[in-house]
Amino acid sequence: MTPTRDILCVGDGSQTRSFCYVDDMIEGLIRMIKAPDNFIGPVNLGNPRESSVLELAEMIVRLTDSTSKIVFKPLP
Repeated sequence: MTPTRDILCVGDGSQTRSFCYVDDMIEGLIRMIKAPDNFIGPVNLGNPRESSVLELAEMIVRLTDSTSKIVFKPLP
């Protein structure tokens, strides 16, 4: 049995990220490369929903039914 490890969260966890599938990002980049020369951006590739780092850590614990603790470390 693998021992439980803590999940390190640097800062208070309020930092946000926008996650997406790698293959979706690659498809978007390829479509931009193939776009006509007269196409004018900007283009936002990725997921429009931002999630906090703390939300992600909590989701990992919940979905894996883990006993891991979320440990906070100050920002450098």
